[in-house]
Amino acid sequence: MDHQLTRISKRISYTLRHHPEKIGLSLDPYGRVDLKSFISHFNHHYGTPISEALIKEIMAQSDKQRYAIEGGTIRALYGHSVPVKPLTAPKMPPKFLYHGTTHAAAKFIVDEGLKKMDRDFVHLSANQQMAVQVGKRRDPSPVIFEVAAMEAANDGGLFYHNRCWENPVF
Repeated sequence: MDHQLTRISKRISYTLRHHPEKIGLSLDPYGRVDLKSFISHFNHHYGTPISEALIKEIMAQSDKQRYAIEGGTIRALYGHSVPVKPLTAPKMPPKFLYHGTTHAAAKFIVDEGLKKMDRDFVHLSANQQMAVQVGKRRDPSPVIFEVAAMEAANDGGLFYHNRCWENPVF
C-alpha cells in the first residue's frame, strides 16, 4: 500500500478506535457508525476526500484488517480506547496466545502483570510471528510474552476472537 493510502488508513483507524467525536460522530455500543455519515464527516473534518470505494481498496490492500464494512456501517475491528461491546461471544482460546510489547512496557508487565491499560481489551496474537509484527510498531526488537490462555479461560477468563484475540480482564 502506498504512503498516502497508509496515512488515510491510519487516520480512519484512529478516528474509529479513539476519537469519533472529533469529527462529530458517535459510535453505537458495538463501535459501529453509518458509513455514509462517516465518509461525509471524515471528508469535512480532514479535507481528505475518501469514498466507500477508496475504503474498500485500502481494506483489500491491507494485511492488518483494521476495520470492516458491515450492513451500511463501518467499525474498527480492534484497538478501541472508547468503550465498545464485543461482536462475538466468548470463545475457548488455544493453549497459548502471545503479546508483543516494548522493552519499557515489558518491565511493567513483569512487575504488575498484563493489563488492558487505557483500552477495553488486552490484544493477543495467535502466534509469535504475529506478536513480533504487532510489537515492532513501537520497538524494533519487541519482547514477546507467552500467555497461558486456555488455563486462564478455564479459570474464568473471557476471550474474544475477531481477527485478533482479546481479553477484557488482564
